[in-house]
Amino acid sequence: MCNDISMNKKVIILFSLIILLLLSSCSTIEKAGINMISDVMAGEGSSELFTGDDDPQLIKDALPFILKMYEMLVSRNPEDSDLLLATGSTFIMYSNIFIQTPADMLSDEQFMEQDSQLQRSKKMYKRGTEYVLQALELKHENFREKLDLGLIDEALEEMDAEDISALYWAASGMMGEFSTDPFDFNLGPNIYKPVAFIYKALELDETYNKGAIHDLLILINSSLPDALMYKSIEGAESATRRFTNNYYSSLNLSGGFEKARYHFARSVEISGGISASPYISLASTVSVNEQDYEEFERLLNTALEIDPELFPEMKLAGIIYRDKAQWLLDHKSDFFLLDFDEEDFDEVF
Repeated sequence: MCNDISMNKKVIILFSLIILLLLSSCSTIEKAGINMISDVMAGEGSSELFTGDDDPQLIKDALPFILKMYEMLVSRNPEDSDLLLATGSTFIMYSNIFIQTPADMLSDEQFMEQDSQLQRSKKMYKRGTEYVLQALELKHENFREKLDLGLIDEALEEMDAEDISALYWAASGMMGEFSTDPFDFNLGPNIYKPVAFIYKALELDETYNKGAIHDLLILINSSLPDALMYKSIEGAESATRRFTNNYYSSLNLSGGFEKARYHFARSVEISGGISASPYISLASTVSVNEQDYEEFERLLNTALEIDPELFPEMKLAGIIYRDKAQWLLDHKSDFFLLDFDEEDFDEVF
């Protein structure tokens, strides 16, 4: 109950301050106030107001209101790259956790509702990605023009460690949009862009957010063929292709599933095993594709055993991941061609 009151009070106070500032007749006071609130909403640790909460329903109810607050601030402070990144990443997080994930768990009989929710999720991913790309444009002149022209090497060549968060969230948003509608022929030919973003982030710092880059690479390598992941630049290899060739060759890795398993191991190592995300990612992709139920069950049971309190900055995601792991186990017959009605399941192996 105390958490509910704290969250609501913070939101109401911030929103009230914004309204008062927008109604202010003094533009200097208004600008100073908007800058102050923008700093609070986009400052270090600000996202933990949501991701560190232990009540998914509370955050689900609060986030639409907060997202509009972010957009109100952006409309008054469009040159604040940190605010743009915070706005975009929150939209992407909301789309993934509260729209796409529940939609993916709907039954076949709920196809129409599922499709409607996935289309909504797609729009939210796109909206969030646009804010992140705007943030990168502010820091790197002509970034968007190069990106739109497909000049991915030129677009990314000036990126440094300060851009890792934006690269990660842009890749997450674009990959999320594609995952909601893989048959969108406008998205498929451009999927090499988020792939290039995430590998650039990997090159800069693989330990970002306790292995989050490796988490995304589990999904990418287990789901996308090389033909979609890379784009030749005027007949030559792209920088992304050269980097991945060298990276995986040094590790003696080849196939997508082998690479996904490597990224799983690195994610677990970097996080110290306190995140359920890599376990669920590997189970729901590689284990299912290889029809390895023993591994599927082992990975998901491990995910269920991870206490969300061990990763307090991502407690909310930990709780939702645990629910997803249980749902996958409860719906195992949807993914495996096995007879789960046998009394002694071990006999099927």
